[in-house]
Amino acid sequence: MLNRWLNPRALVSLSILLCLIVMLVTSVLMFAKNHYMPVAMLHTVLGFSLLLFAILHLKNNFSPLKSYLSLKFWGKKSRYKASFPLVLFLGASLIGLSWYGYGPIKRFYQWGMELRVADTFGEAPSYQYIVVDKTDKSLPGQELTIELRTGDSFLWPQYAIWLETMEGELVQPLYVTSKLAKNNFENRVTKLDESTVFKDNPFSTADFKMEDAFNLVVEPESKSERVRPESLPVFLHQLGIRDEEGQFVTHGENLIPDAYTGATMSDNFVYRTKLESELSGRYRLKLEMNQSFDFNQYYSSDRFPSDSIYSGSGFSAQPSVVYETTLNFDNPERLYLMELAGRGHHSGQDGDIHSDLSGMDSALSMVDRVIVEVH
Repeated sequence: MLNRWLNPRALVSLSILLCLIVMLVTSVLMFAKNHYMPVAMLHTVLGFSLLLFAILHLKNNFSPLKSYLSLKFWGKKSRYKASFPLVLFLGASLIGLSWYGYGPIKRFYQWGMELRVADTFGEAPSYQYIVVDKTDKSLPGQELTIELRTGDSFLWPQYAIWLETMEGELVQPLYVTSKLAKNNFENRVTKLDESTVFKDNPFSTADFKMEDAFNLVVEPESKSERVRPESLPVFLHQLGIRDEEGQFVTHGENLIPDAYTGATMSDNFVYRTKLESELSGRYRLKLEMNQSFDFNQYYSSDRFPSDSIYSGSGFSAQPSVVYETTLNFDNPERLYLMELAGRGHHSGQDGDIHSDLSGMDSALSMVDRVIVEVH
């Protein structure tokens, strides 16, 4: 009776067509627009519906599909020629190139991220940036994409990005500049004239050269003897590693693994990584950044003469700045904008985030914005 009103083959084929149209539209929306739950749900439901109708399609067309799998590629008896191996090659190529982030495919993905950023914050980044991908596909956790646009004062800072619980316990580091992570401070800088007082950043002048005011000695053999507890004090206290003198620094065998370290990016960057374990609930993502030599009228080189760390060879100047945002892994419905939370201690005496930003100026413009995406 049912066959009088319905043609099973036509029903399945038209259903597949409908699913494909909806999947196409929702795929474009999810690629170019910020996460919107109704679109995501529609995409998911129609995707599983397409799978069901595809199974019915295979059942209705098993015989011709079976003939397509023929291994007879050439000759007069080959009806479908090299269609089967060509499909296998194209499929394997797309999977492999996407999995390993081949250049054009990676740029296509980045374009989508830029569109989603524009949908959230009202503008699309039209600038160049460095891409660092440390995504370990073997890890079970969520993927994070962190896009940092540098500010006017960004020169050569040290920085760390890490994840912690809402109670302030370290979950894992995500990215730490290698000099700090490996305690690799092989450059020793001293003033040519000890009486010189810096009240601005000498390197902010275009024609300034290091030899105009400093002696620079490179000593790889003693690189581990110089420590910088004032560089990123919030992160270092969170890490909780002390040296023999009780200072919160990386040292000896307590160094941060290569999976979470790298060079200081010299420009805007996009960083992709994967968490060690799948997380549920709310967590804080933090970024701490500090740049040597950024003296100003308040944080001048003679501000704390009795503080041996501040007045030492690190030329700490303005203290570190800390940005943070709260990620909800149960319902990551949007891109997250990291906001300025405060500063670290000027000589690393504690790991607190100080809200008092008086005396700070150029350090507050090292970062233009940081946007985080959870996958």
